[in-house]
Amino acid sequence: MALSETMKALLKGQGYTDAEIAALEKQAASNTSTKKVKTGVYKSVQVSSQAPTDQSIRQTVNKVFKAYYGRDARADELAIWAPQLKAKFTGKNGKSKTNITYTYDKSGNLISTEYLTADGIDPAVWLDEQIKANVAKGTVGINKAGIPEGPSGQYFVAIKNLARNNGINLSDAAAADYANKINAGVLDENTVMNTLRESAASAFPQFADKIKAGIDLKTLADPYIQSMSRILEIPDSAIDVFDPKVRGALSYTMPDGKVGTKSIYDFEKELRQDTRWQYTNNAREEVSNSVVKVLKDFGFMG
Repeated sequence: MALSETMKALLKGQGYTDAEIAALEKQAASNTSTKKVKTGVYKSVQVSSQAPTDQSIRQTVNKVFKAYYGRDARADELAIWAPQLKAKFTGKNGKSKTNITYTYDKSGNLISTEYLTADGIDPAVWLDEQIKANVAKGTVGINKAGIPEGPSGQYFVAIKNLARNNGINLSDAAAADYANKINAGVLDENTVMNTLRESAASAFPQFADKIKAGIDLKTLADPYIQSMSRILEIPDSAIDVFDPKVRGALSYTMPDGKVGTKSIYDFEKELRQDTRWQYTNNAREEVSNSVVKVLKDFGFMG
C-alpha cells in the first residue's frame, strides 16, 4: 500500500530515511492484502468413449414421454426414439463419445454429474424438443371418452368446461388442438382461456365486462336456471346456458330495441305458459288453490 506524501513528510520529520519509508510501505501492503475467496460453482468436463447403456436411454425416453403423454413410451415409440437418442452419442469419427460434466461447489464437493451428447447437449433436452413438436401437431392418443391422454387431457377438459359455461359451442377437435399446443408450450393457457372469454363477450355484449373479468355466463344465468328448475321441476344440473329459454332471457330484445335481459318476473310468467308446466306439482297445486278460491267465493266452502 503506497503512503501519502503527507505521511512520508511526517515520517521524514521523525528521522526516517527513504529506504525505511519504502520498507514501511511494503509491510503495510503485506498486512492489508487479503486472500481471494472462491465463490460459485465450477465445472470439469471429461470425454468418455463409452455410450450410455440401453437402460439409461430408455429411462431418458420414458422421462420425456411421461412429461407430455403421462405414461412411458410404448415399444413402437422406443423403437423410433431410442436409436436416434443413442446416435447423438457418436462423434464425427463414428466412435462413441460422451461428454461428462462434473459440477462442484466452492468447497470442492461434487454437486452433479451430467452425461451430455457428443455435441455437448443434454439428451433429455434434445428429445424434449422433438416430442414437444410432435405434441403440438396433435400426435396424442385419445381415450374412449374422447379425451386426449396426459396433460393435454387436463387442458382439454378445462377448455371444454369454460366454453360450455360461457355459451360457446367448441368442437372436440378445436379443444384438443388448443390443449396440445398448451401442453407443448406453443400457446399460453391464459391466452387460450381469454380468447374463449372474448368470444363469449362478443356473443353476449350486455355481459362483456363481467365475462372478461372472469365471471362465467352460467353464474350470471343462475337466477334464471334456479327459477326454471323450481317452476318446471327440473334438476338445475340438467339446465345450462344452451337451453333456449335461458338463452332467450339472457339475450332479450327490449322494447327500445336494445339487447338486455328479461326480468325474472316475466321469465317465470313465460315458464308457466310452457307445456311442461301443466304436468308439474306446482301446476296441480295452483289449479287446486284456484278451484278452492272459486268455491269459497260462491259460498260452497267455508
